[in-house]
Amino acid sequence: MRVMNKMADRLLELFAPHTAARATDCDYQCCNRSTKKYCCYYPSGGQHCGGCVSTRDCA
Repeated sequence: MRVMNKMADRLLELFAPHTAARATDCDYQCCNRSTKKYCCYYPSGGQHCGGCVSTRDCA
């Protein structure tokens, strides 16, 4: 699990400053049936999401 958190932290640093959001505040969301995006939620109630990418996980 630590490896996944470290990888998520590195990915997150591309989208948001590390001090603003941590990997535990982020998760994938389905955009539609064939795409998903990585979103981070901030304590202030705001959110930041990356672009939608192809996947088979969303049904």
